[in-house]
Amino acid sequence: MDRKLASNILALYVVKGLQYLISFVTFPFLTHVLQAQAFGAMNYAASVIQYGILFTDFGFDLSATREIAIARDDKAKIAAIFWRTMLAKSGLMLISMAVLGAATAFVPDWRALAPVFLFSLTNVVASVMFPTWYFQGMEELRVASVISVLARALLLGFLLLLVKSPADVNLAVVLQAAPMILAGLFWWFTQWGLPRPHWVKPSRAEITLSLRNSWPFFLSALSTSLYTTATTTLVGLYAGVLQVGYFAAANKLLVNVQGLISLLVQATYPRIAQLAHNDKPAAVRMIRKALLVQGGAGVVLTLILLIGAPWLMPLLVGRDLAAASPVMMWLAPIVLLSAFSYVFGMQSLLPFGQERYFSRVLIVAGVINVAGLLLFLPGHGAVRAAQVVLLVETWIVLAFWWRARRVLKEAAA
Repeated sequence: MDRKLASNILALYVVKGLQYLISFVTFPFLTHVLQAQAFGAMNYAASVIQYGILFTDFGFDLSATREIAIARDDKAKIAAIFWRTMLAKSGLMLISMAVLGAATAFVPDWRALAPVFLFSLTNVVASVMFPTWYFQGMEELRVASVISVLARALLLGFLLLLVKSPADVNLAVVLQAAPMILAGLFWWFTQWGLPRPHWVKPSRAEITLSLRNSWPFFLSALSTSLYTTATTTLVGLYAGVLQVGYFAAANKLLVNVQGLISLLVQATYPRIAQLAHNDKPAAVRMIRKALLVQGGAGVVLTLILLIGAPWLMPLLVGRDLAAASPVMMWLAPIVLLSAFSYVFGMQSLLPFGQERYFSRVLIVAGVINVAGLLLFLPGHGAVRAAQVVLLVETWIVLAFWWRARRVLKEAAA
């Protein structure tokens, strides 16, 4: 690990610490003020709008990141990648907002929560405004993290001041999307920390090619959503927004804890992708180190959540959502499983060109999850959903490991 990578990881964890301070205030504040029903409605809408974000991202967070990481010393090529990606994402954003806006008027459950759904569309705009994938490819995530955390800190005061009851749920939705929009505007106007590539007009063929190259990654993300986002959506459809509140409260804490491990992945993925292109044995050595570090962190964090859930959940989310504790206990092992799936999947299979296998695994996982939820969720709630998700995550790790062991063996030779 060289000095730049080490400083990048250290800076990310410093900034992540600040983000956790903000989240430590925001998450309990929203669960206490909005209470179970409004908190569930907000997360139900977010799970549906997430499909618009997925379509808008279209896998560029992996494909464009890898392209930029490989072409890091070629400014002309970086500019071409940047602008064709930005234009592609902007077009997909407009399509997403139009389709989701229209769907809200036709689906009865969504129409009943129409204001929350429509205000949640600001998250689609936020996903385009701040090009995190560009910072990641250039190994400048610490810059992106600083900008985003400052924007979140700035708007936290408005959230605490203006959101006072469940009736303010729409405002809470907008104020949670606003930081990334503000961060994006700040960077576009100042270019602080990382200059914006010079303008290069992409042709329609180049944009089409960019979409085609990102297609396997988009399928992977869409498939992933079938065992992540779809879970919340199906809980809402079958069990109601109250059960969504219980599942979302536990899942948000899980995601925050997983973020401690995903920071390592974000910092090392561009370097592994570059080494896989230029020095395969070095890439394998780095992946093995990642397995030890991420696996160890996964064990510790899983035990903390598993043992501490009965005390952590009531403290963090309040009495109205204290029933989320059993859900958290079932979700806790996913921290360890995700640590391994990052290593065998994103950090091993993708850098070595195994996108199709990666996508197929996630497609099957999504099908298993949806089938499991449709079969076992009716008549139950958030706990049953957590059990199905845990089963699916276990299958993913095993499937990634099965192929990664052969790929890494060949690369190390």
